Amino acid sequence: MARSEYAFERVHDRVHRLPTPFEGGGLVNLYLIRGEKTAVVDSGVLGTPTTYLAPALESLGLQLGDVDFVLNTHGHMDHLGGNAELKDAGSEIHLHRDDAERASSNRLHTEMAAEGLKALGLEHLAPEREAFLLRLLGREVGVDRLLEDGDTVDLGADVRLQVVHTPGHTRGSVCYWFESAGILITGDSVQARGSRPGGLPVIEEPQLYLGGIQRAESIGARTLCMGHAFKGPDGDLGPVPTGPAVAQVFRESLATHQALQGAFERAVAEAPNAGGGDIARRALDTVRDTLRLRDEDADGLPASGIMTLPSYLRVARG
Repeated sequence: MARSEYAFERVHDRVHRLPTPFEGGGLVNLYLIRGEKTAVVDSGVLGTPTTYLAPALESLGLQLGDVDFVLNTHGHMDHLGGNAELKDAGSEIHLHRDDAERASSNRLHTEMAAEGLKALGLEHLAPEREAFLLRLLGREVGVDRLLEDGDTVDLGADVRLQVVHTPGHTRGSVCYWFESAGILITGDSVQARGSRPGGLPVIEEPQLYLGGIQRAESIGARTLCMGHAFKGPDGDLGPVPTGPAVAQVFRESLATHQALQGAFERAVAEAPNAGGGDIARRALDTVRDTLRLRDEDADGLPASGIMTLPSYLRVARG
């Protein structure tokens, strides 16, 4: 798809979605929200603001310098990698305090990835993963406003966003609730079956994920604005599900979490002294058909699960 084809799509009078691709076949959605002030939810990877956001803004008569706030939903490289470009243009960076260190330390991203790979016996993949992360992470610029659950971001003109802390994907993941529009901007907080066909959701904190799902569902949103087109059993559930599709996103997220949790608990009970990679393979064998897994290019494990699998393993081992 040509660069010019990545354009804003209207979700609401005040909300527009911008799909932006990145290395490795990924695509992350940014959301432009306009009141008297202008906010962008998430910034993509290094280069996303300059390559994709700036031309899209021009179509609305805006420039990067017109973006007052970057509202990060969490601290992963495909959501805050472009923060520096927007910060340099004058934006203030907002991020929940539990993910704030990720905005100040690119090294933390690589260390966490290396730790997860080691838990699965995949240490040899760490250099490639580190290089990938560092290519997509922009300069560290920290956070201007540390967010807490219940905070409000007031853009004026009756556009107020409530911060809803929904940990699980990361410890500091949040949603932004635009109550008057019935829109919950979820980022990656509610993952269904993940964003890659035949893959897994990315869940770093399984012990918190159930509560995060339940909190997001309790809001009662009519529309979700998701960071990716998360999958259900029959294909995409988004990136902007409405009506009955909203409930399906929550059902699939809960069912997938419960399937993985149960699989790892059984695998650890059956082979408590086995290596992490062996336990992960044993667990996935029991849910492969249920979750229709086929994304396997990390030594027989789903590449999309290199953060998820060590996390469920850690919880199951206690």
